[in-house]
Amino acid sequence: MNYSILINTCDKFEDCWNPFFKLWSIYWPNCNAPIYLNTEYKSYSYSGLNIIPVKGCQTHHIPQTKRITWSQCLKWALEKIDTDIILYMQEDYFLKDMVKNEIVEQYVKLMHECPSIQCIHLTDQAAIADKQSTYGNNLKKVNYKQRYRVSCQAALWRKEELLTIIREYENAWEFEEFGSQRSAIIKHEYLAVDNNWVQLDNFEIIPYIFTGIIQGRWYEKVVSLFEKHNININYNIRGFISSAPRKSIKKRIKYRLNKFPKIFRNYIELYRLKKQL
Repeated sequence: MNYSILINTCDKFEDCWNPFFKLWSIYWPNCNAPIYLNTEYKSYSYSGLNIIPVKGCQTHHIPQTKRITWSQCLKWALEKIDTDIILYMQEDYFLKDMVKNEIVEQYVKLMHECPSIQCIHLTDQAAIADKQSTYGNNLKKVNYKQRYRVSCQAALWRKEELLTIIREYENAWEFEEFGSQRSAIIKHEYLAVDNNWVQLDNFEIIPYIFTGIIQGRWYEKVVSLFEKHNININYNIRGFISSAPRKSIKKRIKYRLNKFPKIFRNYIELYRLKKQL
């Protein structure tokens, strides 16, 4: 089946890689697609898995003292992948049960047969589709105005669609929020699994924890999963999200103030995009 898997990460999340790929080897043993791990400088391998470390910053000769944006790193990774269709995931989407490989491959096949489909969201935790599609297969159309039409949860994407939506200066949250607005203007066809069929902790195509790391801290749900598979983690290094200190009013105000110029830049971008189409 002609597709690739992109595990988006960065080197400071290296502590996730061994747990992630151990669980991957257990819960997706019949995965035949190459796996691109979007590292910045680091190499990585796991026995029995075809993992290709991207090393985007090293390839582009970026000094380690310089911080590259989330979107720029994603763009470099996409440019390295040579398949049209990509399954997007992240390093803290720890698998917790067997992946329905036949359904994933069925949807990849559908995208190859139907070039108009640009994205298929595979969970009920991202875009909610509310319109019937002509494709069957428990797929519905995603409304153009859906807030998380563009989402970083597990989904099959056409590489060129992602490259069209990406803006190199954005972080992950801006990519989702502003990218959704750009995609609403472009009006390409996005599908999502019917949320009456795929439901978190009930039936999932790719069952994983949403998400293992929150604000740089461990989500408590990983503990029982890791213990079940003899994965040893020093949780004291990151701590748990439940014990994260509450952000001060000053920091929250600063965050909102910093967002205003980004919102303004996005309005200009959307205006220009409308004029081009």
